[in-house]
Amino acid sequence: MSSSRLDLAERYRQHALYETGMSMRAIANALERAPSTISR
Repeated sequence: MSSSRLDLAERYRQHALYETGMSMRAIANALERAPSTISR
């Protein structure tokens, strides 16, 4: 897993996945990030 900040493209993708009703943990898996990174 990457430990750097989310870039703009990842933020847009995170938002799009969240809008579909995906859980934070599922989004973290899709972006290959830690759930704590996604929830911030």
